[in-house]
Amino acid sequence: MMYKNRQFKWILFILLIIMGILSFKLIFVAHKFNDIKNQALVNIKVDKNPVAVEKYGYSDILELIGKNSDFGVKTINMIGQEKCNVQVDYRGDIKLLNTSLYSLNESKSLLSINSININKESKTTTISIDFKKNK
Repeated sequence: MMYKNRQFKWILFILLIIMGILSFKLIFVAHKFNDIKNQALVNIKVDKNPVAVEKYGYSDILELIGKNSDFGVKTINMIGQEKCNVQVDYRGDIKLLNTSLYSLNESKSLLSINSININKESKTTTISIDFKKNK
């Protein structure tokens, strides 16, 4: 009887060790599976006939506005993939505003001037301008 108890203890001990090893393996495999599942697959298609694209990014727009020292950029907002809106503060003489806006009009990236708000009390002029932006 004592011999059988000892055998059962050894068998239970070996089974517990096997269960422990299998548990660690299962945890490792589950972790590896989650890592693989969370990786994003990316398909890249290469166009054999590239087309030249005019590039206008934020830096191009800021450089264009920065050429005229009377303009200060307030905000830049994306409207679509190829269009962004820039809120500009005009600090110059209101009589010369037309000349300053005309200098912006020479750029190919300018789409439209949406609004010009003149606040007489604070002596500020805010201009909303739409620019073409690259993708």
